[in-house]
Amino acid sequence: MEKTHWKKLHNPDYLGAYALDPGKDMIVTIKSAGNEIIVGADGKKEECMVMHFSDGIKPMIVNSTNAKTITKVLKTPYIEDWQGKKIQLYIDHVKAFGEVVEALRVRPKLPIEQKQVEIPCDDCGGIVQGRANMTAEQWAKYCKAKTGKVLCSECANRMKQTESEGNTNENNENQD
Repeated sequence: MEKTHWKKLHNPDYLGAYALDPGKDMIVTIKSAGNEIIVGADGKKEECMVMHFSDGIKPMIVNSTNAKTITKVLKTPYIEDWQGKKIQLYIDHVKAFGEVVEALRVRPKLPIEQKQVEIPCDDCGGIVQGRANMTAEQWAKYCKAKTGKVLCSECANRMKQTESEGNTNENNENQD
């Protein structure tokens, strides 16, 4: 059963350390950054730097520590230059208000992207691409489960067409 961190309910509009699984980083793509008026849990309005992501992830309130790290990682202090760039978020434990708390931080290095593995089609030898909101790996696994083969989109379509033509021919023969 998946558990819900209480802070997800406390400030559900912004990304926080509670959004990451313990020990797991999150790689995000910056869509935009700028000042916005936010309303805190106490109802107080405050102008803060907020960063939006193109990954469908909640925006993040950016403190000075994270802004400085992004500046170093991306080698530019200009928020307009951050657009489209990837950063890696992690949970750090920091001393604040007399206690140690979790904080969302930006790793001080560019994220290491996992290399895309090229998966060959069992029929034509072409490279399998993602399809229908699936990665190439997910599509290959799906095809293997359904057909017993890893297929590219073209070969999967061809197989489906051949099967439907076969069913049409059987239906026509049964009607004779």
